Amino acid sequence: MNEINELVGYLLANPIFLVPLLFAAAMMVFALLKKLLKLAAIAAIATGLYILLVEYFGTGI
Repeated sequence: MNEINELVGYLLANPIFLVPLLFAAAMMVFALLKKLLKLAAIAAIATGLYILLVEYFGTGI
């Protein structure tokens, strides 16, 4: 735990190292959100197609 506090203190004292790390973290978060949004869109389309298919054949949900 002490090493983490030293690392955070070092990064706060030297923002030249902090900025690229924050940029890389932001890029990772953005990529994760992009993938989750794509997955949610695919799930919504699949659910809509399933409902249309069930309604078309008249078996009910």
